[in-house]
Amino acid sequence: MPGAWRSCLASVVVAVSGVIAAEAQNHPFGSHPLAYAAGAIRPNHVPQAALDQATRDFYDAWKARYLRQTCGTGRYVVVARTRRGNLTVSEAHGYGMLLAALMAGHDPDARRIFDGMFVFFKEHPSIVTPSLMAWYQRTSCASAEGSDSATDGDLDIAYALLLADRQWGSCGPIDYAAEAAALLAGIASGEVDTTGSYLRLGDWTQPAEPQYYAATRSSDFMPGHLRSFAAVTGMPAWTTILDHTYGVFDALQTTYSPATGLLPDFIADPLGSPMPVAPHFLEGPNDGAYDFNACRDPWRLASDFVISGEPRARTLVQRLTTWLRGATGDNPANIRAGYQLDGTPSPGADYLSLAFVAPLGVGAMVDASNQAWLNALWDLVVATPLETGEYYENTLKLLSMIVMSGNWWAPHMVSGGCVPPPTTPLCSGGGAIGDLSLRLDNLLSPPGAQRLALAGSLFFPGGIPVTPPQVDGAQILVEDLGNAGSPLYELSHRTTPVPPESAASCALGDGWVPGRGLYRNRSGALDPPSCTPGSANGLRRLRLASRSGFDVALRLAARQASIPVPVGPLRLTWVLGAQQAAGDAGQCAVSSTLACTGNPAGTRLVCR
Repeated sequence: MPGAWRSCLASVVVAVSGVIAAEAQNHPFGSHPLAYAAGAIRPNHVPQAALDQATRDFYDAWKARYLRQTCGTGRYVVVARTRRGNLTVSEAHGYGMLLAALMAGHDPDARRIFDGMFVFFKEHPSIVTPSLMAWYQRTSCASAEGSDSATDGDLDIAYALLLADRQWGSCGPIDYAAEAAALLAGIASGEVDTTGSYLRLGDWTQPAEPQYYAATRSSDFMPGHLRSFAAVTGMPAWTTILDHTYGVFDALQTTYSPATGLLPDFIADPLGSPMPVAPHFLEGPNDGAYDFNACRDPWRLASDFVISGEPRARTLVQRLTTWLRGATGDNPANIRAGYQLDGTPSPGADYLSLAFVAPLGVGAMVDASNQAWLNALWDLVVATPLETGEYYENTLKLLSMIVMSGNWWAPHMVSGGCVPPPTTPLCSGGGAIGDLSLRLDNLLSPPGAQRLALAGSLFFPGGIPVTPPQVDGAQILVEDLGNAGSPLYELSHRTTPVPPESAASCALGDGWVPGRGLYRNRSGALDPPSCTPGSANGLRRLRLASRSGFDVALRLAARQASIPVPVGPLRLTWVLGAQQAAGDAGQCAVSSTLACTGNPAGTRLVCR
């Protein structure tokens, strides 16, 4: 067997990025689509290009460590591992969707990742409010720990959907804008108190348990998110929450931390006299202190300032920043991993954690007097290796770097519109093919003696586009990317597609078995009434089976086919329909590149 496909494989894998069409986006990372508000600063001791590149580099490292394709073809999660047996949490899922939308243009897979995360979100609803996300998933992919919601994850997912609508438009398989609206309705009904004044801890809190119902988490206050929600929905209810919570934060600082400006993880009585909760309210002894929830507050508040110029955000964050600069001697390395509200480091907090350091970098952006402090924070954040932290610290680092580098933007303040999805000759948009195995046999035999067997799963992030999938026939294309994308095996409208269920057959035993998603061919022809011998190119059996609302299992077997020896790698396109219109409508899916290995005799290739 020729060895060209082995020797060329490595170079072809590198070059194939030029063969596959790149995803388009409206606001690629590094384009800085939104000028920050007057008075906002960013690190000024390194060039803008260096800020952007450091963020890209850390995103790549973060993605390699924490992003996983799991729980079904095309689904993606951010691996959190908050405890033994945990896969992810809705908080991490929200962060991942934000990052995918913001890093598009740097990451060519951003939209595919975002859509896969969206499907995972939809497949893990809260048992209390089904439009919200269950907050905890096990490594088995099942929701657990009550299967109810946590407010912060839902808020970030809603905001990410609005970002996606501006980034890619809502003309593809997922209507991002409509999905955001549905999620916001669920947040309003399941995670906002009955007066419409504050955000509850999750949909599990009920008036019958006032201890938890009449409480909020300071890091759930995302004023920039609320500002966008109000703008895109036209609903003043989101502004009511924004204004009320700003007042709650000011009251807390004035009454309980006048010297430090520190905010507690959890707040009791947000409608009356706001106060820090008592120790062990929900998570531990520091529930009423500035701990691993409240450490996010400077990022959330200052992100609102850099976008809107909100003076209340500047005042709140600058109080904290002024105290901390004095407490650390303007040395960010002296920041501790938790404080009581009087400024005393919490027990066991005598170490450096980027969960505290990185958000304070965003907080420093609200006032020019913090310039040297911000520069030092940036340097410390960038210099701290990924290996020193876990998912939480490194994700907050990355999100903070995006803001500090000038790459944060608000969906209601930028233009949008639909961009063309990636295309192949047969497929526009559509889904992805995963779990794919393709085997070629008898490759050194004369033409007409080859065999092909493939199995995999079609994944459609917007749901299976046709039901049942066999009604309108099918098209199959295996391309040899190492040979300029030439067809290796093709049954399409350009040659001869698998005919619709309603079509006549060329012989008894040809055609679809009603209701079973099974196509059989015994005649060797696919084109009734002409019934050209060999037009089936060896196709014997094809089977499609819906596994869920998003997945279709597929199998194909061909014998006595004519298949040349490929260079490799390969790519599979599958269209649910016999006409070009089906592929143009996104009723199709495309695999990633398939690397092939062969047996010593050179007669078989297995490609995955």
